[in-house]
Amino acid sequence: MFILDNINTINKKIVEIVSETELDVINKIPEGFNNNIAWNFGHIVISSYSLAFLATGADTSIQLPYVEQYKRGSSPQGPVSQEEINELISLADNFTAEVRAALDANKFSHINTYTTQTFGVPITNINDMLTTIAMHNTLHWQIIKDYKRILKS
Repeated sequence: MFILDNINTINKKIVEIVSETELDVINKIPEGFNNNIAWNFGHIVISSYSLAFLATGADTSIQLPYVEQYKRGSSPQGPVSQEEINELISLADNFTAEVRAALDANKFSHINTYTTQTFGVPITNINDMLTTIAMHNTLHWQIIKDYKRILKS
């Protein structure tokens, strides 16, 4: 599925940046901003699962770590450990496979209509939700790239 391939590529590029960046840089908040690379990465990962599985109603039993830490409107409350980054990397690496498995199991045949605060457009099917996730992740991927550039200069 084209959109899942795009999400997977975006996730890999984000994981590459996070993996090659020192932990102290990942945790540093650039001057004039209210979050950091770690928060943007965690937000991408947790939001992807939340939107795909919880908001759609496809799998409301899914147990996600760090939901409160990375939900919309939150901000970093302290440094993130390498263990937490590794767990987020694992979740990011597995996201598209989990969506594909849910698609194969027909879990998205009927989804709850959901309107994101970011884009404000009602989402009524899984393809639209996945497109929204891709747009959201791309937005935060750019923020991560900008933060890294700012912090390395």
